[in-house]
Amino acid sequence: MQLTLSARLFTHIYLFCLLLALAASSCKTAKTHYREGLERASKDDYIGAIREYDAAIAKKPDDGSLYRLRGVAKYEMDDFDGALADFSQAILLVPTDAESFKFRGDIRQNRGQYKQAIEDYNQAITHQPNYAKAYNNRGLNRARLKDIKGAVQDFSQAIALQEDYAVAYLNRANVRMRQKQYNLALEDYGKAISLDSNMVQAFYNRGVLYHTQKNRRAACSDWQRAFELGSPDAGNLLNRFCK
Repeated sequence: MQLTLSARLFTHIYLFCLLLALAASSCKTAKTHYREGLERASKDDYIGAIREYDAAIAKKPDDGSLYRLRGVAKYEMDDFDGALADFSQAILLVPTDAESFKFRGDIRQNRGQYKQAIEDYNQAITHQPNYAKAYNNRGLNRARLKDIKGAVQDFSQAIALQEDYAVAYLNRANVRMRQKQYNLALEDYGKAISLDSNMVQAFYNRGVLYHTQKNRRAACSDWQRAFELGSPDAGNLLNRFCK
């Protein structure tokens, strides 16, 4: 069946508009795609961000920062294999890229590759000595490898670099509690809570510490707060010890 004149005209217009759109897209520079990728990532549109970074990389394949940004977007989408590949490529292109080393360390940490993670955090710190997150995360891996002294040093350095780093206080408190340095641990839990009043793990763990010290009232108060913040484990402890 032949198309009517109006149908043929519509088809021609549609194809013309499509070609214009494709031409406009092909005229975009890597920098434009980069900016649009950042914009989409800022709105948590990681699929769109990755699409823009793909286009940018196609035009500028030797730009390590583009691989890092795409790696971050993939990381946020739990595509850890893809993110690891991108961070490694970014490091290959820019061997001083502290952020890519840090993110790659995070992936390796989550996979239980603690020694490899520490190597990446070492590199991140070498290239960016004031990188508080790298110190904090290296401390976590040192603690898992039983290097308690090194872990405390890293958490302390993270705090020295960022005084409002609530998670670093929490991590140092956890290690100090394991060392039975209860007063120091209480100070750190208190500081973490003062910086983040919704930090459920700080309330939960401080409650455990108070329970260890046989301070039932304080323990139950902290577990109650942790339960209100969403910890079912705290609810179990309340039922067991605070009735």
